[in-house]
Amino acid sequence: MVLLIFFRSIRYLRELSFCSSDELKRWVINFMKKNSLCVAVALFGLAHAPVAVAEGAQQLAAEQSARPLSAFFGLDNNLPFGANVLCLGASGEDGMPVVLSHTINPDSLQAEDFRVVRQSGATNTPMCVTLRPAGDMDENRTVLLIGEFGNADDDPPVKVLIVDDVLSDATDSPQVNFRGTQVSVIPLDAGPEIILAVAVPKDIWSLSGRGTSCPTATKQVVRVTWTGGVRLPNRDELGEAQRTLYKVSLTAADGSRSEVSPAALADLGDADNNHFLCLDTTTPATAVAFPAGHLVDPNGDLNTDSKVMVRR
Repeated sequence: MVLLIFFRSIRYLRELSFCSSDELKRWVINFMKKNSLCVAVALFGLAHAPVAVAEGAQQLAAEQSARPLSAFFGLDNNLPFGANVLCLGASGEDGMPVVLSHTINPDSLQAEDFRVVRQSGATNTPMCVTLRPAGDMDENRTVLLIGEFGNADDDPPVKVLIVDDVLSDATDSPQVNFRGTQVSVIPLDAGPEIILAVAVPKDIWSLSGRGTSCPTATKQVVRVTWTGGVRLPNRDELGEAQRTLYKVSLTAADGSRSEVSPAALADLGDADNNHFLCLDTTTPATAVAFPAGHLVDPNGDLNTDSKVMVRR
């Protein structure tokens, strides 16, 4: 308000032309002295307004994009004995990995944050939830729900609700809350697919994790996240043949496009739903594809055809 009066007064004095330039200068100086604090506060607000607006817009965009990307009914009453390491009593229960749009703060994760809705309308709370086995640096976006979520034949799960606070870790964007979001469940007999591809910073992919690492000559890495864990039909880990099946689209600065297979696959051998695509080019990766019928989920269902854009 002070600034508005100030600028309108100057304009008025100029239009009247009844005062000289020196008189106008003295008037301005006198006004500033009497209202120095108000003017300073107003100018500070004007200087920082664009920053506040930009930060608010960024926060709003992050909140609007915060959502579960998939919920995969991976196993029906068939989690193996080894799952007891993840959650005591998990053997023989249902397993449902839920992939989120943002990496999350593990401390905000509780079983009571999730509710699984069955076809009949009945609801279940998981007996436990965990970020394992996808627990390497920057992987913490796949939450494994363990418990009884209905039977595939007569009352399957159809929806997962996030009913309490699950917070992002705010490593690459403003912190968001997944509370109030939901996602439909992918049925038990559906095959796995790639749900997300993300460009990985070198300070992340160069670290040693539980899985294998990219070669030292690697120039960029894309992490692909599947809706559930995938292996070969014989339960072996992916190899050279599967490396060549991955196709990565590249887009150069001049707009020209090309397609390559990764020079190597990494982040293997850790039983999770992520792979590193190790590339020997600096041309930015923009999309990833993998054909249907080559990999299986823990239930033995073959993968579907996948193509996703690379998030940066």
